Amino acid sequence: MEDASPIKIRPGLFALDLKPMGIRSFLSAYVIVGREAAVVDCGPSCSIGELMRGLEALGVRPESLRFVIATHIHIDHVGGASELLRWAPNAELLVHEKGVKHMADPRRLWESTKAVLGRLADAYGPIGPVDADRIVGLKDGDEIEIAGWSVLQVLETPGHASHHLSFFEPEERIIFPGDSAGIYIAPLDVLLPTTPPPHRLDLALESLDKQIGLGPRTACYPHFGSTDEAVSKLSEHKRQLELWAEVIRNRLAEPEERILDFLVEQDPNLARISDIMRAYPMLREGLLRSIKGIKGFFSRGARGHQRAMRR
Repeated sequence: MEDASPIKIRPGLFALDLKPMGIRSFLSAYVIVGREAAVVDCGPSCSIGELMRGLEALGVRPESLRFVIATHIHIDHVGGASELLRWAPNAELLVHEKGVKHMADPRRLWESTKAVLGRLADAYGPIGPVDADRIVGLKDGDEIEIAGWSVLQVLETPGHASHHLSFFEPEERIIFPGDSAGIYIAPLDVLLPTTPPPHRLDLALESLDKQIGLGPRTACYPHFGSTDEAVSKLSEHKRQLELWAEVIRNRLAEPEERILDFLVEQDPNLARISDIMRAYPMLREGLLRSIKGIKGFFSRGARGHQRAMRR
């Protein structure tokens, strides 16, 4: 039970380390507890048992969980939703309206996930179907009222994925940016891009501007942990993306491995984790996928990429 100990961020807001495949400080779920409860990014199926133990530690009973909220439908964020909804009979899954059909029938989603992640997809566990009548589609400007806590404003923040959403609580100025703001390894104070194919750099930068403009105070990252320097970290990540884009655009013909070595010399965040990259191949593979995503953006001549680089 110690492993599932919640971390209090604000009254009624807690983080749980989901520890997929036993890996700590990699994936956070956020639990909101008022008169009813909500989970933001429940994680993959391999972590649902850890999440349930955390919910029980917070006194959240199955019948009081009202919402399972997804920033996007990638496997590490919502792959375990069907199992969690079986545990919580009154809960609804809230996703971008583009993601509704894929969560109701995840066969194509699962096949594409396996094609991209390979054996890692199997380690995360399969994506099960959710009853269509328990899925609610969201769009920009919607609001989610959580009884006894507050309201989350829904923001469309594409770039990392076309169906990506972020959520903003305006009173305490809390942002849940999903992967639109990159990876923040809170114990190391390190930011990393997460830009796998098909990435839209232009939209990613616009999404960061949209969130910075709200003036958030606290950012709750799924990868991994929270910070009370939200605007600073969002702005730093925007500069980081621009640096990566400049480096990659000038080296499109080079392999991702060589580009990564060069980025380690240019990006102080990468320099601080160079030893960790060697120890954790999964991290290095993820960074190579991110380089590939930005390479693909420029190689496709994606609309607006020149505008993106002038920002």
